[in-house]
Amino acid sequence: MSKQIGILTTNFYSPDGLRMVYGGAERYGLELTGLLIDLGYEVTWWQIGTGWKREFFHGVKINTIPEIKSEFMTFPSLNQRFHEQAMGIDYVIYFVTFLAYPHSLERSISISHGVFWDYPGFDSKFRTETERMEWLRRYHIALGGPAKVVSVDTNTINWVNATWPGLSHRMEYIPNFVDINSVKPRSKKGDKVKVIFPRRLTSVRGLNEAAYTAKMLTAKYPGEIEFHFVGRGHTDILEAEASKWASENEDIYYYWQPPHIMYKVYAEMDIALLPTKAAEGTSLSCLEAMASGCAVITTHIGGLANMIIHDYNGLLIKPTPDSLLEATEYLFKNENERHRLGENAKEVARAFDIKHWKHKWEKIINRVFK
Repeated sequence: MSKQIGILTTNFYSPDGLRMVYGGAERYGLELTGLLIDLGYEVTWWQIGTGWKREFFHGVKINTIPEIKSEFMTFPSLNQRFHEQAMGIDYVIYFVTFLAYPHSLERSISISHGVFWDYPGFDSKFRTETERMEWLRRYHIALGGPAKVVSVDTNTINWVNATWPGLSHRMEYIPNFVDINSVKPRSKKGDKVKVIFPRRLTSVRGLNEAAYTAKMLTAKYPGEIEFHFVGRGHTDILEAEASKWASENEDIYYYWQPPHIMYKVYAEMDIALLPTKAAEGTSLSCLEAMASGCAVITTHIGGLANMIIHDYNGLLIKPTPDSLLEATEYLFKNENERHRLGENAKEVARAFDIKHWKHKWEKIINRVFK
């Protein structure tokens, strides 16, 4: 009889169940589900929702729990209701680290997708130092409960080691992945240099800086450079606004594609912009752009420096409009540099091939889920 694994997340779909969230974490969830099935486990997901259930992946079901209240960046009521509903399961994966508060199964794993508190506005969530200390206390409990915490980057591990050295033995570094075998060959070069912003439409991902760069360079070099904003917004309204903005600007395009189509999009691009300002792990978008041979421009934030070595396989910049504009214009003008960085990026991406990710995860699963 196969063993059952329950995975708790906040939102794989929107709480009403009508809109699937497209992003790196959701891609991660699909690949992890497939791996668990291949290893012989039965998988069921739980998330916040209004009570609906649905099947979303090879017979895998999502159950929903109508608990939306958060406290100090944790969801204790969701955690409790999950354990009540999932009493028959053998093992648990807390898809986000803070979901392991206040209780966690002994045979469980949690996942850190990167530091999420590294933006200036985070402190405003806590009105007093006492409240901030309560958040730290809860996060310490969440990290200390599961048998292992899989971190997608070393930035998080370094922070935990410096803050709570006693938790270091629970942390396991498994960076994110790229499917090298799915990468499409680069298309023949066209008349224009093509630049892609392959991110969700959020300010924390550098959307405003990328839009500024696109406006400036398409005006300065008409007919020579074009920008593709490829990613989902949190709402239909936001996506409609992005589409309208792009249509009003020559050589600027907005659209989104499902994850399995993105490799074809990258194959058409020369430069990839990932000007993240906070809350980043080892970005799947970055790895896909690298594997496709794009010249990557990104920042020192989170786990991005685990993948990009400045001036070897990409450019690391400050997350400011002028820094992004300067770096993009430099690569636009220097074809040889674009080629050199892109070729080196392809080689480095091989170290992040999905086969390595699966192997490392399988070792953790066999160690914890005995």
